[in-house]
Amino acid sequence: MEDHVTGAPTIGIGRLLKEEGRFFIPHHQRDYSWTQDQLEQLFQDIEETQDIGQSEYFIGLMVFMPSEQQRAFTILDGQQRLATTTIVLAAVRSWLKARGFDEDANQIHDRYIADRRLGGRDQKPILVLNESNNDAFVRHVVEESPVDAIEEELSSLNRYDPNRALLEAALFCRARVNEIGSLDGDKDRGAERLYGLVEYLEDAVKVVRLNVQSEVNAYTVFETLNDRGLDLSVLDLAKNHLFGRANDPTVLRDMQGRWTQMTANLTNVKADDFLKAWWMSRHGRVQNPQLFARFKERASSMPAAAEVSRDLLPASEKYAALEVADDPLWAEYSEKARERVRNLKLLSAQQIHPVLLSALEKFAARELERLLHLLEVLIVRYQLVGGGRTGRLEIACARLAQRIFEGECLTASQAAGIVKDVLPNDEQFRDNFKTKQEKNTQKARYLLASLETQARRANMGANAAELGPSRISLTLEHIFPKNPGADRLINPSTHGCHSIGGNLPNGHAPQGSSPVTWCTMGDPSSL
Repeated sequence: MEDHVTGAPTIGIGRLLKEEGRFFIPHHQRDYSWTQDQLEQLFQDIEETQDIGQSEYFIGLMVFMPSEQQRAFTILDGQQRLATTTIVLAAVRSWLKARGFDEDANQIHDRYIADRRLGGRDQKPILVLNESNNDAFVRHVVEESPVDAIEEELSSLNRYDPNRALLEAALFCRARVNEIGSLDGDKDRGAERLYGLVEYLEDAVKVVRLNVQSEVNAYTVFETLNDRGLDLSVLDLAKNHLFGRANDPTVLRDMQGRWTQMTANLTNVKADDFLKAWWMSRHGRVQNPQLFARFKERASSMPAAAEVSRDLLPASEKYAALEVADDPLWAEYSEKARERVRNLKLLSAQQIHPVLLSALEKFAARELERLLHLLEVLIVRYQLVGGGRTGRLEIACARLAQRIFEGECLTASQAAGIVKDVLPNDEQFRDNFKTKQEKNTQKARYLLASLETQARRANMGANAAELGPSRISLTLEHIFPKNPGADRLINPSTHGCHSIGGNLPNGHAPQGSSPVTWCTMGDPSSL
């Protein structure tokens, strides 16, 4: 690692912004994402360390690569902390300026936020964010928008807009700085407290600054650092490894572009879960500690890394749609198939994701719909009612996913044969159901509605769907209330009812329990 590292001094994060040059976040890096909880924790930590007289507050390692421009650096790790520091300093500048401390406000702006090169006309931001965030960052942080302008733009953004977290952070820091500066209503004393905050950020909030000499070598350094304790996610490591294999600039740019699109696809899901599901859909089961090592073996050369990169992008689009029944991916499928997608999400069926990733690649639409039915039955029988171990289910699903992807399994019927060892038969299912307890109201409603629908189909045939129960409107309280009066107790011996969530001996709920009953209008094994 020493061959690639030029220095690792400890420095105050404010001084880093003030003296070390300009910093650029690559386009493929993730968007600003700090939450209110993380921001509040930072403020609390700084306040506590200041109160007890602690001279340093260490916030971790930052990794930079020198740019071709003089005194300019690409941020490889640390962009969230550096952006947050800038947002806090900008909030202090705004507070001071609003109360007539113009000279101090301008000094903060020139030192930490934007400066003018000698002989230049315009001020340039010291920190440049990625393509998604930079425009909003410049308008609302660097150039100091009023609060109502930030609020107006924030109100127009959808829940998953890449700038939502950034604008929420700007508003939170404005409010938190205002709180610090207005503790006793004296603006001079408030300004002194904020001067102290700025000084603490400049020299006491410490980072270890690590410089690496090239982009290719940087990703190898990342892997080494992770082995020595740097906390990187598996997806971060995978990205670093792929980019590190790309010793051709064109290939690297293509990989970075695909990675940016992929991370955008995964905005609303757990990205690390995607990488494991993708791997198992192609190569069979892998446990979390071995995932990155296996990934490195698979993408060990530039051609192999490029192939993996090309495969990950379309797979991410499919993965993002696995639990979203109204995603365009499911448009060509029937309403019944989309209902099964919703059911599988309700059942928290993470283990079947590799199977669906493979099947979406290899199965015709009709066979995929049959597979969705099989997977719903499997999850209900094995996991929801049977309480089976998730590890065993994951092994079975990974085996099925790999065989589908390799073309050894072509139909849902063949898939049923592959998972038969974990699919409880009718007798096992009946026995498990007799003692089933379900505390999750949504899952209890699901069971009730499914059993009722199946019973109606058995008794009424094709007309059953029109009269079937809706889980949206179905409630449990009218069947068995949590706190029933004596006149509302149900006696299973006279009403033909069974219990989900507790037994009902002699028609009474056990002390402290909240049983849910359903009338036996059909065979539970037909679910």
